[in-house]
Amino acid sequence: MVKRRSSDGGGDTWLNTYADMVTLLLTFFVVMLSAASQGSEMYDAVIAALSRTTEVTSSPPSGVYIDPPGLTDEINMESLFKLIETYVVENQKENLINVSERDGVVFVRLNSAMIFEPDRAIMLASARDLMSFVGETLKFYEGRIRNVNVLGHTARTGRISSEINDWRLSGERAAAVATYLEEMSRFDKSKLITFGYADNYPIADNATEEGRRQNRRVELVIVGVESMQSFDVYGLLSGVYNGEDDGDILMPRGVEEVLSRIAP
Repeated sequence: MVKRRSSDGGGDTWLNTYADMVTLLLTFFVVMLSAASQGSEMYDAVIAALSRTTEVTSSPPSGVYIDPPGLTDEINMESLFKLIETYVVENQKENLINVSERDGVVFVRLNSAMIFEPDRAIMLASARDLMSFVGETLKFYEGRIRNVNVLGHTARTGRISSEINDWRLSGERAAAVATYLEEMSRFDKSKLITFGYADNYPIADNATEEGRRQNRRVELVIVGVESMQSFDVYGLLSGVYNGEDDGDILMPRGVEEVLSRIAP
């Protein structure tokens, strides 16, 4: 009977790995010595090449394959838009997620049914992959983002109930998304702004279930640092409340012009 050699890691098998490591180190030093002997220009070129290959950067978001040169050549709002659009198409979520880009602002509309439990601000377990992708994407582009506005919307149903309040529900859902981005994705919380619009801005007919499904949504307005647009109400009003205005404290002079610049 032929006795098989044990494969439990004993014997001299570890010497093979050690020998490979020593060979690689020797090769590295030979290359460095050769480059130095050719002059400073050659040495600097080798160092630059090694720096490029070992540089540690933010990891691109998971869940969708993106060619690295196409992702890192220009980190801007257009490439952010294309990345999210690719995710939507590859995961066949066109009927649940709408994404567009204009003037350095990326607009993402998410159907609430795929994120939250009915009439609650508790996230579904099935939404984790989507929210992880969104969070990782925003974190990757964080340096190019001025702020992310999270807008919560509900559907008008004509119900009269103290248990479900549309103002509270829309605001809590927006806050839940912002909290996820902050705590799970470590996105800069100073760039997050939440709004609860209740049922005031429907995008479909509330008379049908399909229309109400579309109206229950959370929207992300992602404003790039180079965009001329702004949804930062506090930032816009910061120059108004400077103690120099002697008019109505609730409507200081010039506030009408500021408010006219804010999109509904």
